Amino acid sequence: MIGVILAAGRGSRLGDATESLPKPLMAVAGRTCLDFAIEALLAVVENAVVVTGYRAELIEAHITREWAGAPVRTVRNTQLEAGNLTSLGAARPLIGTDAFVLTNADHLFPGDMYTRHFVPSAQGIGIACERERPVLSDEMKVIEKDGHLVAISKTLPRYDGAYIGTTCVTQSATDGYWSAFDRVNAHSDLATASVEMVLDELARTASRAGQSDLSPKVCWLSGLVWFEVDTPEDLAVARESLAA
Repeated sequence: MIGVILAAGRGSRLGDATESLPKPLMAVAGRTCLDFAIEALLAVVENAVVVTGYRAELIEAHITREWAGAPVRTVRNTQLEAGNLTSLGAARPLIGTDAFVLTNADHLFPGDMYTRHFVPSAQGIGIACERERPVLSDEMKVIEKDGHLVAISKTLPRYDGAYIGTTCVTQSATDGYWSAFDRVNAHSDLATASVEMVLDELARTASRAGQSDLSPKVCWLSGLVWFEVDTPEDLAVARESLAA
């Protein structure tokens, strides 16, 4: 299994802080945001792929220095103005037909994220979600039925909870996942195309076929303490909380 970390964005909502340093390298509790993602993934994957973009050379240098000897590779997404679907596309040649866990460099999960909270299943596609807290307006919302995804979008008028940016695609599901990826890639505006659109396409395809059990499994997580670093306020909260 391969871990894929999307780390191509600048993080413009952090303002001047990312003028010379990309968001994945923001420091939190003596480590970078990227370090949190790598550490958690390496507990369950054979190797990790970090997709870089903005100030790629800085991220590459950090990995060479801090993760020397670790099974961590990088690949560059040169389409910096496009949605994050292009970042996954850049990593696709390195993923091949392997199973993979997809996550974001700005999501700070605990080290036992994938061994305790969101344990990769033996088959199918699983997505990590929460429903025990208020859902923010700009979060990716999900509708679930009988344990499977019905729809995912930031604009859903009703929803059951929020997707927290991590997907596991096991070996048995890779063909279906990449077929959905290709459909989204071919028919969407790449400027806004996202990896969540692949999940929505999978759910819609399963519904049209009358096989809802083939839609991604919604994994409701409970008791998980994690942080998303998107704004200066987010960064301050993460730093204060993890400094203890």
